[in-house]
Amino acid sequence: MAAVEQWSTIHGLLGTVIEIRVRSVDQATAEAAIEAAVDEIEALERVFTVFDEDSDLNRWRRGELEPDGVLAAGLELAARWQARGRGAFEPGIGALVACWDRAAVADRLPSPAELGTAMAEMRRNAPDPHRPPPWNLNAIAKGFIVDLAVGQAVGLAGVLDVMVNAGGDICHFGEDSVLVGVEDPAAPFDNAEPLVTVEVRNAAIATSGGGRRGWEIGGQWYGHVLDPRTGQPVDHTVSASVLAPDAATADVVATICTVLPPPEAKTYVDELSDECAGDVACWIVDKDRTLHRSQRARRAEVLSAG
Repeated sequence: MAAVEQWSTIHGLLGTVIEIRVRSVDQATAEAAIEAAVDEIEALERVFTVFDEDSDLNRWRRGELEPDGVLAAGLELAARWQARGRGAFEPGIGALVACWDRAAVADRLPSPAELGTAMAEMRRNAPDPHRPPPWNLNAIAKGFIVDLAVGQAVGLAGVLDVMVNAGGDICHFGEDSVLVGVEDPAAPFDNAEPLVTVEVRNAAIATSGGGRRGWEIGGQWYGHVLDPRTGQPVDHTVSASVLAPDAATADVVATICTVLPPPEAKTYVDELSDECAGDVACWIVDKDRTLHRSQRARRAEVLSAG
């Protein structure tokens, strides 16, 4: 009997559009797998969202609960990447973002004193009922949630292949592969040719960049990706796409590769790939639109920019 393929598109989850593709032995199994993935995303979003005062993350930030289960796992994962991110990943970056938000409202750059205060707050880790820590996990939670959702779907008997696309960040598991275009961030049209096309199989790919969100201050645009080491917006990199064995790794390493200068980012990814159970590769577009690849990038490419 031929396998059945089922697609579903859900708006509003994780602040984006979620597309789920399941291939399975029959229609009922495909529908059950999609339902399992969506239920997992909805449940975990309620744990990690910063927009619900009663979320587990916000209650931990207020010192109202000790983390356990999936929240503890997410916090531990963020702490590990904070330690291994060469200063380019800080779970408390929200304090620094808030500083730039206030500066944009006042239409002036933040002062060195304001940045210093925000960076000190950013690095405060322990929960305190009087001073909530600023951790928001935005740079890793989406990938972490997608990994768990894919796991729920593929755990059903009869499921052959699962792909979850969360706003362009894609996680795949199964017999087939997915072709993903790494877009040119300077291309004016959605249907522009990608810089490269990457084959994703039993892996994930995520992209980070500051070109489309940020602040206008004094008539000048500042991208939303901030360097935790300096407090300043990143201006050397337009976008970074990362292929990794899982979506959480792809998510956080894409952020790290946006913050680090391209040569350092490529070295970081090459060293990381040697440590991981599977290959990690990156494609970085700098401010001059030059494409930088890590050592293992070309083996995943179907079409390349040369």
